[in-house]
Amino acid sequence: MSDASDRSICQGCGAELAPTFLACPACHRLVHGPELTRLAALARQAEESGDLTAALGAWRKALELLPRGTSQHATIEATMKRLGAIIDGRAPAGASKGGRSGGKAAGALAGTGAVGAALLKFKAILALLLANAKLLLVGLLKLPTLLSMIFYANMTSGRGIGLSLGIVGAIYVHEVGHVATLRRYGIDASAPMFVPGFGAFVRLRQYPTDAHEEARTGLAGPLWGLFASAVALALGVAIGSPTALQVASWSATINVFNLVPVWQLDGARGLKALSRGERLVVGAAAIVAAVATGEWMPGIVGAVVLGRASVGASHPQGDRGMLALFTSLVVLHPALAWLADHLRAAL
Repeated sequence: MSDASDRSICQGCGAELAPTFLACPACHRLVHGPELTRLAALARQAEESGDLTAALGAWRKALELLPRGTSQHATIEATMKRLGAIIDGRAPAGASKGGRSGGKAAGALAGTGAVGAALLKFKAILALLLANAKLLLVGLLKLPTLLSMIFYANMTSGRGIGLSLGIVGAIYVHEVGHVATLRRYGIDASAPMFVPGFGAFVRLRQYPTDAHEEARTGLAGPLWGLFASAVALALGVAIGSPTALQVASWSATINVFNLVPVWQLDGARGLKALSRGERLVVGAAAIVAAVATGEWMPGIVGAVVLGRASVGASHPQGDRGMLALFTSLVVLHPALAWLADHLRAAL
């Protein structure tokens, strides 16, 4: 029970309000009206300037101050879904209220010609890579993350410090993939934390708006993990290191395990955006990958996906982007693990 000193007075009717109230039970006046007005102004300003991530972040904070079931809550949720669809390419940029900025950018891009357009696109890609590289480094500067990584590496060093550090690094990259995508949608998330015997996790202070956002934030981990595995494979080939090749194989296998669509694993999140037909495609691709590579983990992914395609509730519209990504991940990861194992055996 809250102390009386924690209570406030409704500015509309004078009723006493508990600190957890978002609206006055007597007159239904919103408790956080001024803050909601400020956040709405910030969100609109960010959208007009083309910063959709900042706009989503402001709207998410506003949503936390609104009671569920209100028209304002529903309107903001719809706005967030629209902005999220623009961010991940499911909706055209013109769908944003900040379409004027998008139109000016498009006009400027067309005016520069093919060379100028290529340079602008390269600049955007470079900016994205630099931002992601910065995120990888910033996470390592977080003391809880760094200490948990060291503890995890020490606990798993029985197979060799090189292999242990490589696996920790691969898991870290996987988790940062989640963080990067969550923050792209304006979702507040912590740096990765390592737990021996479990792996690592990130804490979400907010949550995706719909199944499409959840699928993208879920599959971002295995996608970044694929790059980590490929880097370890390339390093192992370049310097003839069995340890690096073993890291590549372990990393790929761990990521395939995360694609099993059960519990809180990444595959369960990715599956939420897929229709029944799309699930059948992913399941079949996983089975084919298991047979072709002799790896058993994609077979488990395929069996569970096919099972959930038959009995589980599927997304009514589906998501072609997530179909392509899920299928690619469930094929490329076991192929990379198979290649790393064979190259290591040949050394």
